[in-house]
Amino acid sequence: MKRNLVLGAGRGPRVEVLERIKRSAQGMTVKDLSEAMGMSYMGVKAHCVALATAGYLTTWRQSAPKGRPYLFYRLSDSGEDFFDESHHEIALDLLAQAHVLFGPNAPQKLLLMYFRSLAVRYREMMDAAETSVIERARSFARIREKEGRMSTLTEGSGGECLLKECHNPLLHLMKCYPESRAMEERMVADVIGSSVIRGEGERAVVFSFRASLAS
Repeated sequence: MKRNLVLGAGRGPRVEVLERIKRSAQGMTVKDLSEAMGMSYMGVKAHCVALATAGYLTTWRQSAPKGRPYLFYRLSDSGEDFFDESHHEIALDLLAQAHVLFGPNAPQKLLLMYFRSLAVRYREMMDAAETSVIERARSFARIREKEGRMSTLTEGSGGECLLKECHNPLLHLMKCYPESRAMEERMVADVIGSSVIRGEGERAVVFSFRASLAS
């Protein structure tokens, strides 16, 4: 992520504002942000206004039971681009060249090899003692979080689990090669050892699966 991008004098807090808003489903109010960040309301508001003026945030209002409506901040397209360091242009160009040199099936074969090697790498990073689905899912979520995917694992009381990732560095590639979504789905299933359903919505990727209640 472009943490070194200059966002004015408040670069550190403003990066945190962008990250917290990106993790949220519907956006965040200044009050929500100030409580989460441990900063004053007016201090956070100043950062939000500056980011909105710079084009990184947009606003929308939700009616309140009484009084003024709630003002939510969400990432604009420029705000989403702030997190994009996927070098997708190079990857897409290489896949296009593979198509020209080796035929129409070459890009899909390369993508399949990529996701298979990714599964191997993730399994190697996990503790051999982590054998249950939920243990492996927790480990996988931690690894993906460290990679900057903004991963959150929610465990249901009945064994239903959701792994939500608010940052997808392969977004541009998947738009050009939609079949890579299914490849990623199979990769995650292979790593955690459970059937997985991959879905997208609210600028996030969600993997749903069932895990044993035993942890």
